[in-house]
Amino acid sequence: VRSDQIKSLEEMKVSFATSLHQLNTLLQDEMRDRRAEGSLRDTRESTEKSERISENAAIKDDIGKHKTVFFGARDDIYQKISDCTHDIEVIATAMSKVSVAKGNLSPERLHCWKYFNGQGSLSTIS
Repeated sequence: VRSDQIKSLEEMKVSFATSLHQLNTLLQDEMRDRRAEGSLRDTRESTEKSERISENAAIKDDIGKHKTVFFGARDDIYQKISDCTHDIEVIATAMSKVSVAKGNLSPERLHCWKYFNGQGSLSTIS
């Protein structure tokens, strides 16, 4: 009976040691998995952060390009409007001068007026 108790006790010790060893292995695996998971999470977060930074830089570059195009087009439109305004002023000045000159004209001052009102005739060679 005593030997059965010792044998049973030894079996319990072996079983307990095996269980303890398995538990220790499971705990070490869990700790390793959690560290790997934390490392993976840190890597993922770092990757996402660098992606956001590069996307932000790309968006800023695009905005800069669009601003350049916009300001170039705006300046071009301003220049064309200025050119049109200048052309209109030149035409208005010329028309004003023509109007003043026309107001100063009289039938007596025009050499060709006699042909327009029927008083003169062109010489014809027959």
